[in-house]
Amino acid sequence: MITAAPAVPTLMVAQPAHAAEAACAAEAGSEAAAESMAQRCDQSVEVVDARTELTRTFVEASGARKLEAAVTPQRVHRADGSWVPVSTMLTPHGDGFAATASTADITFSGGGTAPLVTWRSGGSTFTLSWLGPEAGATPGTGRPDPSGLPAPRLDKDSAVYDEVLPGVALYVTATADGFRHALEVKSAAAAANPALRSIRYAVGGTATRRTNADGVFEVVDAAGEVFATGGGAAMWDSTTPAAASSVAPMSEAGRSRVTAMRAQAAADPDGDLQSTAARPGAAAVTHTAGVTVSDDRLTVVPDAAMLTSPATVFPVFIDPPMNGKRTKWAWANSGNFDTDVENRARVGRNPYDDVRYRSYFNFDIEKLNDSRILDAKITMVLDHSWSCDPTWVWLYRTGAITVDSGKRMNWSTRPLPGYTLGSRAANANEAGGCGTIQPDANVEFDTEALRADLEYAASPQHHWGIYVAALCACNDSGEYETSQDRWKKFYTDKTYLIVKYDKPPNAPVPQPFNPTTECYKACSGTATVRTSTPTLVARASDPFDGNLKTTFEVRTAASASASLVASNASAPFVGAADSNAKWPVSASLADGTYYWRAQSKDENNLVGAWSGWQTLKVDRTAPATPTISSAQFPFKQWGAQLGQQGTFTFDSGGDAAEYTWAVDGGSTTTTTSASASYRPVTDMVHTMQVYATDVAGNKSTVQAQNGYQFWVTPLPNRCWNWRLDETSGSTAADKGNTDSNDSVCAPLENPPAGVSAQAQPGTLSGGVTWGSGYVGNAATFSGSGQITTAGPVLDTSKSFTVMAWVRPTSLGSAQEQTVLSQDGNTTSRFALMFRRQANNGAGGWCFGLRDADAAGTGPTVVCATGQIGDNTRPADNQWVHLGGVYNAETSTLQLHVMGNQDSCNGEMASAAATGTGWAGAGSLVIGRGKADGGPASYWRGSVDQVYAHQRALKPYEICQQAGQ
Repeated sequence: MITAAPAVPTLMVAQPAHAAEAACAAEAGSEAAAESMAQRCDQSVEVVDARTELTRTFVEASGARKLEAAVTPQRVHRADGSWVPVSTMLTPHGDGFAATASTADITFSGGGTAPLVTWRSGGSTFTLSWLGPEAGATPGTGRPDPSGLPAPRLDKDSAVYDEVLPGVALYVTATADGFRHALEVKSAAAAANPALRSIRYAVGGTATRRTNADGVFEVVDAAGEVFATGGGAAMWDSTTPAAASSVAPMSEAGRSRVTAMRAQAAADPDGDLQSTAARPGAAAVTHTAGVTVSDDRLTVVPDAAMLTSPATVFPVFIDPPMNGKRTKWAWANSGNFDTDVENRARVGRNPYDDVRYRSYFNFDIEKLNDSRILDAKITMVLDHSWSCDPTWVWLYRTGAITVDSGKRMNWSTRPLPGYTLGSRAANANEAGGCGTIQPDANVEFDTEALRADLEYAASPQHHWGIYVAALCACNDSGEYETSQDRWKKFYTDKTYLIVKYDKPPNAPVPQPFNPTTECYKACSGTATVRTSTPTLVARASDPFDGNLKTTFEVRTAASASASLVASNASAPFVGAADSNAKWPVSASLADGTYYWRAQSKDENNLVGAWSGWQTLKVDRTAPATPTISSAQFPFKQWGAQLGQQGTFTFDSGGDAAEYTWAVDGGSTTTTTSASASYRPVTDMVHTMQVYATDVAGNKSTVQAQNGYQFWVTPLPNRCWNWRLDETSGSTAADKGNTDSNDSVCAPLENPPAGVSAQAQPGTLSGGVTWGSGYVGNAATFSGSGQITTAGPVLDTSKSFTVMAWVRPTSLGSAQEQTVLSQDGNTTSRFALMFRRQANNGAGGWCFGLRDADAAGTGPTVVCATGQIGDNTRPADNQWVHLGGVYNAETSTLQLHVMGNQDSCNGEMASAAATGTGWAGAGSLVIGRGKADGGPASYWRGSVDQVYAHQRALKPYEICQQAGQ
């Protein structure tokens, strides 16, 4: 495709970031912002964050991307984060001059003794200085200013130091990624100066200088990066078509062409025909110059024959270039000699020396990896053609460039033709021989071969990273390269690879089924559901966040050839990328095993990979109602005693994933085990019910209303009773389990093994006497007496109940007065008592348990308020019944206070027990407590009808006991 005028991509300067919903613009900071803007504004948007010196990336409205890759730097990244177009125009910089915007940090001398060039990279510097003639040269041939270089004059991108030798000017020229320097020898007289036989430059700075295996001079910064190279030097004269003679090595066709051009030479005073310090003219005679590099010297040895030849047209330019590493192109000529090609890619046979040229372009395509190429083209701008009419040029894909940026490869390194990418015909003659100076022409290679080859290069099997295209005047049969009319020159800085590409959607990621309505224990992987129409869900995503259509299919086996059960292919799920695609299976699935997968397609019809096969089991059958059995608590039989633990076994026929059970309609417990442990906290009849749940979440029915009924055997009623009816002596008899008239503490019948009814009499000591009691006699305590058993009575680590009728006589005499307790080593395990500080200092009846058998440990205490029932408030000379209950199964503490045994009218208070249960190993004591290792809290008053039970009595039993 040929267009009349060049189309050069423009550079957009970054704009300030705005809030969400920024106005439509040509660029956005991030890829996500560019995607949003491209879709919203229906336009292409550049991603500023992805911009480099050589490439730009755009997001299309469709979600596709476009890569624009150049072969020479197009822009410069400023320290402030902004991008500006490359500009080699020189401007003042410190004491010297620098390019307005270059990828190389270079300063040219402002004159004097400063280095001619200072190049900075990675914390290192490289300097190049003009040394002038060697010592001992002919007088008067040295530079005129012994103090250094003269102040330069500026000529656009060049600093010119005039008369560094008589009739010789030194040029330094900024390029996009480095610099070039050349001597202009203005006349034959100047060329005769012996100082030009060996031109010396000093090299210095902190950067490492070396010569690589190919003999190329390299400059390496502190990070180890090669940032500059020096190649072979070239020389050229100022021959033009009008001045050319038969001395020039020119073909007959070339001479004819020169004759035709001479008449129009005046029309190109500053164009391609004129030699400059930057490049040779189209008809210039060129030669190579020798270059040697040592530790601190760069020496150029010009071709002496060229300097002294009468055919040489002055001025003559001598150029040892120094290049950066950012340019991505190379060239070759059939003569295998170096020359200065500036920034032009030459193709075909040079009409002035019959040497054939080819050019190679290296494009960075790493961004294209794993993508599908939708469209691709390589665009070039033709600067000059020999022919006045369109002639052909061919583009090939070839192997990698083997030389540094902008250098010459050997002619045989990458032979052409190669893999053909296309051909185009164009002309842009600027020499004037066509009757007019023809404008530059834009040339595009937009072939299917290029697109397909780039897709091959970017495929997962290859991932080339770089793509090399070669330009040749030869066709794919190797013909026409020697045809003179094929000679052309293209701008390298206007050469681009432009690729529109997309990446297929990612393979969808299957998601779990809904645990509330569809599955239970197996919701992903090999999933099991309890519905015939489950909803398939897969996370659909796309590398470029396009809109996706997701197809699901269900088959009878994990194979694309298996029978298709259901699919939504005719109406795929439509949704944005990175969201869940959903499809309720349209067919009703019978119980059994199926396999499903999902696949997405984007708006450019790129189809992604299928997800992996997912196994789906449909199970709508509930488990059988579980049976229950227990060795400890058999069905409707007396089982283990209260407080003993039982194991209950469940069986649902092997289809249960878990069981949920409860006793007496209480809280439920769920277990994956087929059994449960349970310790009853009350005796007599209990009912257990259980249901089974399978993997899919189907639930069985529970047992019939009665469920599994089991009977808990009550504990033997082991009790102790000190009625304190004695009238004399120092012993208080224990009548527990001996009085058949005692309904609560009756004699044991067939007591189980280990249960003893042996009496525990008490011994009086201190101030204890016998006197009138609540029923018969009672023991009276003066505040220093006690009644103690020979050893422990109660196992206080288990449930127990203690009771007594009491009548205080001096409540105000002490902070605490203890009625009943059982000793530990250091403190009482429990205490039934009066506490002065209870009820905010009003006093109260209390029952307490010590948390541990140690001094200073706080008790758990529950106290009555005295506000409920008859005569429950503590008062001197008033009888009241006290009962303390510790339930080890429920870890609770209760206090019962009754002032009227006929109506059981009184108060009950409770609290949670803390600490670990421990057994008081000492005596049961009536009339005092124990603290800090010694007696404490003596009782003042009477005590009657003392009971101790090794179980937790119910309130009605306490009332019944109090009335006896």
